[in-house]
Amino acid sequence: MDEGIAQPGLSASERKHRAKRFNEGLKLTATLFNSSAIATIGIAVINPLAQRHLDLLADGGWTLLIAAIVLHLIGQIMIRFLRPED
Repeated sequence: MDEGIAQPGLSASERKHRAKRFNEGLKLTATLFNSSAIATIGIAVINPLAQRHLDLLADGGWTLLIAAIVLHLIGQIMIRFLRPED
């Protein structure tokens, strides 16, 4: 069964349970994207410092920072799809 389609035979508690399960999965996925963004920022900052480069944006560091921003934005956009649980 597709959880995205409202089914007329479901009780209110069953609809609430399905919405809660969908929301929890969505929040876990958004957390994955946000955690990946934090790790990418860490790599973009720590890697040049470990190599004793003072310019964080040299050698492709700016691409890692852009990737981190995109990952974070994807995580934030996913939160917009939460379903009401009432």
